[in-house]
Order: sequence, then C-alpha cells, then structure tokens
Amino acid sequence: MMEVTVQVEATVGSRVAPDHEPGPAAWPSAHPVLDGFPVGEGFVGDSLTPNGEPADVLVLMEEPALPGTVRARPVALLHASVDGQPVDEVVCVTARDPRFEEITDLPGLQAWHCDDAALEALLRRLGHGCAWQVVRCEGAAGAEEFLSDAHHTYERLTGCID
Repeated sequence: MMEVTVQVEATVGSRVAPDHEPGPAAWPSAHPVLDGFPVGEGFVGDSLTPNGEPADVLVLMEEPALPGTVRARPVALLHASVDGQPVDEVVCVTARDPRFEEITDLPGLQAWHCDDAALEALLRRLGHGCAWQVVRCEGAAGAEEFLSDAHHTYERLTGCID
C-alpha cells in the first residue's frame, strides 16, 4: 500500500450533516464520518496535478490535526465539481492507525458509511460558499495512480528526482 505525507491545512470537526438532512441526530449513531471522526484537508507537497497545483487530499483521522504533516494512505479518488469546475480529491486514512486498517479501498470506505452525501457535506464545509457535487469515485488503485502521476510530474518539472 502506498503512503504519502499530507500537509494538513485545516481540520473539520465531526459534526457534519448534508444540507438536506435535519442534522447529525437524524443519522444512525454509528455513522463514523458524520458522528465522530474529524477530517483533515490538505495536499501532497511533492505532487503536481494537470491544473498545476499539488494534489488535494481529505484525510479521515481519529484526532483533529494541527496544521502540519501526517502520514496517510489513499483509499479513494473523488471526481467532483465545485461551482461547475472539475476537481479531484484524494481520500486517505491515517497510515498505520488500527481504527482505519480495514479501510483499504472504496468498498471499505463505503462500508464505513462514507458515501457521496457525507463526502459532499464535508467538501461543502471545507469549501465555504461553494457548490460541491461528487461526480464519481474510484478506488485505491485510481487514487494511487493519480498520486503517482502527480509525483512524476512534480519530479519532471522541478528536477527533484529522488
């Protein structure tokens, strides 16, 4: 499994609900994403995507992170739109965290109740005032290929080949 270093810029607390739902109390109490785990937002520093920016990442974590770095492993790639513009977001879990060891791919993420509606709610909360929509999701293989391509682009364009 691939691991990356994510530069976390912000962490959203656990009380997230989609706009069309009455609130967290309406969700089953075991809904981890909406009822108990923070999500970090950041990027992978040694990557460049086709839009010329580092790869954007959401990290499911047990504890909120202060701005800084965390080791994470990709489990999904979201193809979304924000205000009608295409955006790719890599969904990761913190690396070597026993709470997330069973989440290795998209089916594990979905079994953990992290569906499109929950992810859209998180994206709306992180991207204040923007209209987010998840268009489709790919599994870990797609996320790893996306990050690998972004890393190779970074190396090629910066000359920073390891």
